[in-house]
Amino acid sequence: MIIGELIKEIAEALELPESSITPESDNTTIEEWDSLGQISILARLDSSFDNITERIPDLASAVSVAEIFKLLSNNGL
Repeated sequence: MIIGELIKEIAEALELPESSITPESDNTTIEEWDSLGQISILARLDSSFDNITERIPDLASAVSVAEIFKLLSNNGL
């Protein structure tokens, strides 16, 4: 996976333009990334990557683009 793909997935989940999300974005820099936004991101990742949160439970507590990217990369995506 490339970081741009992840940014696209997060943007879709939060209903934001991709241009508003960077690799440095996190739940403190994106207003929509609240508890409901976190659930939306996880649901989007599950839908796109075949229930990935079951295989990588740490995704539930990841609160930045970089952290999610690292977890996905470390697990072969």
